[in-house]
Order: sequence, then C-alpha cells, then structure tokens
Amino acid sequence: MRFKRLKIRENSITITRRIIQILAFLIVNYIILEIIFPINLLSLEGLTKVLPILNSPRNPFSKGGGILEYIFFSMAEGVFPFFLIAVLLLVLLFSNRFFCGWICPIGSIQDVCAAIPTKKRKFKIQTHKTLLNIKYVFIIITIIIIFPLGISKNANILFYIDFKSQLGTFAQQPIGFFSLSEFIFVYFPYLVQNIFLPAQFSALEFGGYFILFFYTLIIVLSVWYPRIYCRYICPFAAISSAVSEYSFLKLARNPVKCVGRSECGVCENICPKQIRILDEQFEFFTGRGECNLCLECKEKCPYDAIVIKFGSV
Repeated sequence: MRFKRLKIRENSITITRRIIQILAFLIVNYIILEIIFPINLLSLEGLTKVLPILNSPRNPFSKGGGILEYIFFSMAEGVFPFFLIAVLLLVLLFSNRFFCGWICPIGSIQDVCAAIPTKKRKFKIQTHKTLLNIKYVFIIITIIIIFPLGISKNANILFYIDFKSQLGTFAQQPIGFFSLSEFIFVYFPYLVQNIFLPAQFSALEFGGYFILFFYTLIIVLSVWYPRIYCRYICPFAAISSAVSEYSFLKLARNPVKCVGRSECGVCENICPKQIRILDEQFEFFTGRGECNLCLECKEKCPYDAIVIKFGSV
C-alpha cells in the first residue's frame, strides 16, 4: 500500500496532466458525450467556440475551432483580425505553450500513441534541428498566399474572386491541409463514409491518397517519436514557439542542484520533445520554443533542479 502511495506521489504531475487532458478532450469534443449519453451540453458551446489550440472548425464533435484557423480564415475573407491576434499573443505570453501540453486534443492523441510500450527513438541532433523548420515553412507559405488574397478583396473584387477560385479549398480552410485535427476528425471520417465503406476507391485522387498516407504515417511514427506532429508540422506550434521565448511562464534549472549531463541527464532522456535542456541557460529554457510545459522533466528530476518561473527572466 505504501509503495502504491509513493508511486502516485512520484507521478502526481503526470496523473494530474492525464486527467486534465481527458477532461479537455471531452469538453472540446463534447458532442461525443451527447451522442453516448442523453444529455444536452449546449452550454459548453461558448466555452469552446475559439480555443488557443489546433481544432478544426469542421470537427463534427465540436462547435468551436482553433483561434489560428479563425485568424487565417478572416484574413482570406479580407478582414484583418486584430482582436484575435491580440488575444492569441496575450494567451501565449501568459501561458506559454501550456495549452499545447495539457489541453490540445491532438497533443493528447499523440500522447496516447506514445503510451504504447515501445522503445522511444530520437533523431540525430542536426536532423532534429532541421526538421523543426518544416512547420515554419508551412506557416510562411500560408501567410504569403492568404495575406495578399485578403488585401485583393478590398483592392480589386474581380481579381479576388478569380484568385480565390484558383486557390479552391485552400482559400476556405488555409490551415486544414497542415492540420492533424482536420485529418482525424474531418477527412478520415469522410473517407470511411464515402470511399471505404462503399468501396469507391477510384473516386479518391492522388492528392487524397497522399494525405491519407502522410497523416497515417505521422500517427504511426508518434508511437516511437512522441509529439512528432507537434514538433515538425503543427501550424499552431509554429506560431506559439515563435512567441515562447518572450512568455512570462517558463521552466528554469537551479544551478546549485543541477549536476549536469555527465552525472545525470534524466531530464533530456525523458523529454518528449527531444530538447537539449542541459545546453540551455539556467535562467530559463524553452528549447527554441518547443517546450510545451508537460513538466515530465520536473517530475523525474532526481535532484529537484527544475523549477517553474513566472516573470520577465
């Protein structure tokens, strides 16, 4: 009995985080509960309407969407969303990537994949650093295309209509092509219902097969490479990691307690984002903005050297 209590105490952060992740998943996707149980949870609609996470607005189990999806959709419609951008920046400045680590359903799904008992793998350091840039490329491409589209609506409506027509689906859902939420909750159910069950495989074009293969591969790789989508592809991660360094909420290492990599290195070994924590400064670390505050390093550190800091340094 004492051993069980000790085990719970040692894993108290992880247990708390898992409970919050489950609750957050069910609240964001509350329609699942309405389908299973005869209850009306319409009161949750306002709470989940706009969230600082990745969540497709077309998700049939949710009445809301991710704030980044709304921002880019507004830009595509010729409306510059000053208020939404300000809200997003304030949330990131005060909570850093807490919502990525504790609330986001897509992050939780990847954590479920990573919980499958396999030997976790890591990319080579240089490979990892190179792959981190992929999500920035995706978000920059999206901005380069969508921002001029929105401007053109106010400058030349005929050009805007033609431009938007040429972009097709991309103009309606700019983040959708890079969204694992879109794939899991929207695209894959569509494939099952309209392609796989009626066996209409010829109706699926090359692009559809590519998306299916690509995101299926990402989900499978999440078993061996925790949070691989968050690290390298997620558009919300690209924005939040760029702001992370300036956030008031960070983790830091106590220089008196931390004994370094040669004598320990536990924090780096268990970090799901492959952050080289011991190469970072003691004052605070974000791993180039990749830390999502899961606090596994703090929980497992045998010297209690990881601390949570809130402030300018």
